[in-house]
Amino acid sequence: MIQTLFIAASLLIAALAVACVYLYKRNRNLQQSELQSPVRPYPSPEMVAEDDISVTGNLLCDNHQIIVDNLMEYFEREKPYLKPNVKILEIADALKTNKSYLSRIINSHFKKNFSQFINWYRVREAMDHFIKDNSIDIATMADKSGFKSLTTFNTSFTRYTGMTPGEWCKKFKNVAKNEMVKKDKRERKTAR
Repeated sequence: MIQTLFIAASLLIAALAVACVYLYKRNRNLQQSELQSPVRPYPSPEMVAEDDISVTGNLLCDNHQIIVDNLMEYFEREKPYLKPNVKILEIADALKTNKSYLSRIINSHFKKNFSQFINWYRVREAMDHFIKDNSIDIATMADKSGFKSLTTFNTSFTRYTGMTPGEWCKKFKNVAKNEMVKKDKRERKTAR
């Protein structure tokens, strides 16, 4: 009887050890793939207006999609990412969930951790500010979009657009200028 219990306990411990090793390796692989993932550049500055968050179907349970929908709606409506010190606990409380669950949802659906998710929204916000007023400087863009540090802003911006903020702003101005020239030419043609 004791020998049977000992064997059963040994098998259970071995199974747990295998599961722990598997989860550890899986987590490490996910972290490495995140570090190696290519920068997602916007093909043109105009695309910032489009909502390009991609949501996967990797649901941990049924109410994940509800929380994802609520999270995106909350971010669009309340813009909590504009607060430089926003915490995942604040967001979880607003969505009536817990921070661990919310963190898993963000990791699973958006393939980003909470900081990356927040900074992705901040980069979009910075781009929107520049589109509305292309005379603002980069430090103002960073400040108005919730970044505490210009370094974090530059790193995040480059990660999500494939360009530094300065390069993107210059490209946007050139595209806007070219569009105005084309529009002016069309108006001159129709006026003749």
